[in-house]
Amino acid sequence: MEKNIEELKKHGVTILKSIYTKKNIEDLKATALFIETDVNTSLNSDTINSYNYNYYSLFDKEYTHEKKAYKLPKYNIIEVAKGRLDIGIDNEDIYLHIHLKIKSIIHHFFTKHYESHMGILTSNSSSDNGLWHRDVVNICGESDKNGNYDDSKMVHDFEPFYFNILIPLVPLNKDNGSIEFILGSHNKTYSELNEKRGIQYNTDIGDIIIFDGRIFHRGRENKTNIPRTLIYNVYHRSWYNDN
Repeated sequence: MEKNIEELKKHGVTILKSIYTKKNIEDLKATALFIETDVNTSLNSDTINSYNYNYYSLFDKEYTHEKKAYKLPKYNIIEVAKGRLDIGIDNEDIYLHIHLKIKSIIHHFFTKHYESHMGILTSNSSSDNGLWHRDVVNICGESDKNGNYDDSKMVHDFEPFYFNILIPLVPLNKDNGSIEFILGSHNKTYSELNEKRGIQYNTDIGDIIIFDGRIFHRGRENKTNIPRTLIYNVYHRSWYNDN
């Protein structure tokens, strides 16, 4: 666990190998399939209402992307790219098991005054690349009219305040669009990055990914004919709010 903590501090991302059993993953997959089926049934209804959601991504500049979103009784859904949905779970009846080793790593950084939420990221076959982004908004101020922003204090002066845990329900690789990370970008501004190329990790069933929400990353295109589904669980300081 100490190795994973040090990797989070240095690189902004770490892989925990063989955390979940195949049975754990099968149970999580069954829950995710139930949710996806429920969501898709609602989205195919003629009565479902959509709204435009402003999604902000930080990279060389801050960009505003207008995404289609849906509010359902149990879920908040954002269409992040073609063939890709972010399904936020707003349902206390649904419980997704989070391993104690994951919680121990989070508790190394947060011992009190934090919150969590979870959801599902889907990526259908032939889905598009996601956008380069940080998971956090720039808490140091707004960008100017040209999208230029200053997040130097956020990456240099702040202790970690946001972590995302990804539980892949299928093995991840370059073919099905494993998430791409720019290592070390959680503690550097865009202009300070010497290397702007990302790295993709291969994972096996039972592996999980933890990353600092300040790291630049993106989901890649799924070039296979098999959907790539991930469960995510976010932990963040109580004072942080995406909205």
